[in-house]
Amino acid sequence: ENSNVLDVNYTIPDNNGNNNGDNNKKKTNLPLLTTTYMSALTTGATTYAFSFYSNALKTSLRLSQSQLDTLSSATFCAGILSWMPGMVVDLFGARRAMALGGTGNTITLSTYWMIATGRWEIEEREVLIGVLSALGVLTFVGCALVTGSVFKVIMESCGSGTK
Repeated sequence: ENSNVLDVNYTIPDNNGNNNGDNNKKKTNLPLLTTTYMSALTTGATTYAFSFYSNALKTSLRLSQSQLDTLSSATFCAGILSWMPGMVVDLFGARRAMALGGTGNTITLSTYWMIATGRWEIEEREVLIGVLSALGVLTFVGCALVTGSVFKVIMESCGSGTK
């Protein structure tokens, strides 16, 4: 039995509405697939919606267009690291990789928010751009961990002979 995929047991009542214990137990992977789908939904906005919040970021941090372009590019350049999250998923399993990606993104996006809202001020422009670029790369890697985990779960729970 594969330890990376959870099966959920549920009981179907008989025609009289009675639950007859183990005789009516069934397994489904629907809760797991729903959870992984919902997790995957969290990954796109940070990478692909930069244009939605870039003007606010530019204004609040007084960035030049060139600095803003650097932040956007750094996130997409992180794509060269996209093989590493896949290895982590394969080595440590989908649960651990998803937990690592989700926790990592919580930390990186919270830090990004603190900087963007002025709660953590970085005066030196080069340092600010470097930190925000690094946070963008780490966010991309965290999203790749979550997405890689989602695909691993789907592959393992929706193959031939599954529920």
